[in-house]
Amino acid sequence: MQDSKRINRIIAFLGTFLLMIFLPASIALADMGPKPELLVKVINPPEGEYYLDLLTKEANHYMHLDLAGYDPDKIKLLESYEVEGWKPGLVKGTPAPMWGELTGVKTEDGIEHRFGYVGVPDDFKLIIITPENKIVVSQEVHRKALKTIVTYDYEKNVVSMETPIIAYIKQFLGTCTATLLIEGILLLVFGFSLRKNLVPYLMINLFTQLAFTVTIGALFVKEGILTATIAFFPAEIIIIIIESVLFTLLLKEFSKMRRVAYAISANVLSAALGLAIMSFVYA
Repeated sequence: MQDSKRINRIIAFLGTFLLMIFLPASIALADMGPKPELLVKVINPPEGEYYLDLLTKEANHYMHLDLAGYDPDKIKLLESYEVEGWKPGLVKGTPAPMWGELTGVKTEDGIEHRFGYVGVPDDFKLIIITPENKIVVSQEVHRKALKTIVTYDYEKNVVSMETPIIAYIKQFLGTCTATLLIEGILLLVFGFSLRKNLVPYLMINLFTQLAFTVTIGALFVKEGILTATIAFFPAEIIIIIIESVLFTLLLKEFSKMRRVAYAISANVLSAALGLAIMSFVYA
């Protein structure tokens, strides 16, 4: 009876902890919402000042770029450019607000251009006005993620897009390592033998973390932190149920109640840390 009361207190404490961690974050995220971002890395850039804009076929209701201080000849070239419906987004506007600059920031590898907010187009081309006031246009690019990174080789006039596979790997390694560590420690705290329960402990966690990566991780990449966080809670509840059943059937030693208590406690703590890790990876 005393052991049962202690387990109930642990579960109640962890449940309160989960609400305290996730509820404020959910309220804040609901206010923030997902915002598209595009980073263009220009390698082998032109020698001298050039302007880079995004060509889009979408309507031009919003134009927030202050053109004062820019080279008027280059601005005229951008303003007059419209080929097969493609027109410069910063200079002529986008359907929704988009921030950005025509000039970039020098880095060790080249020059970086950042575009952001809800007006970043899904389909676009890059247009460059060279230092000699010539127009260079890239091939069409299709943005597949909320935060997209493309590399533009100016000399070859080729655009390549970074795939999210690296982010998926980072997330899996981060969340899986943290989960195994936390749930391994709690396994010992609840009195279970790690040696006797090593196989189910590893297999169950590897399976659930892999499923988490290809579902919630994909939402982080494509839809942003708000949508992924909203989906995170029902997904975590499902995982708690699945792991409770599996640990009840496969763990050795002690009662079924203690096995369920371990599964719930371990998932609450690992969920809090997992959400923090995914937010960092996909930030």
